[in-house]
Amino acid sequence: MPKSKDTATPNDEAIAKRAYELYLQRGSVSGHELDDWLEAEAELSAEAATSETAVQPVVRRRSARGESHPPSNRRV
Repeated sequence: MPKSKDTATPNDEAIAKRAYELYLQRGSVSGHELDDWLEAEAELSAEAATSETAVQPVVRRRSARGESHPPSNRRV
C-alpha cells in the first residue's frame, strides 16, 4: 500500500522496534507477534497524528527599544 504524505504512518522499522519492546515487556513470551505488531502500529500512528496536529505557539518579538508593537513611520 503506498504511503500518502497527508497520512501519518510509521515505517516498518519503527513498528518492528516497538513490537520487540512490547515482546520484551511481556517477558519474551512468543505467540503474540501479530498482537505486538498491531499494538505498536496503533501507538506509533497515534503519536504521529498527534504531533502533526499540534499547534505551534506564536512568538512575538519586541523591538530593540522595548516597544510591544512594530515601529511606525512617524518621525520623533
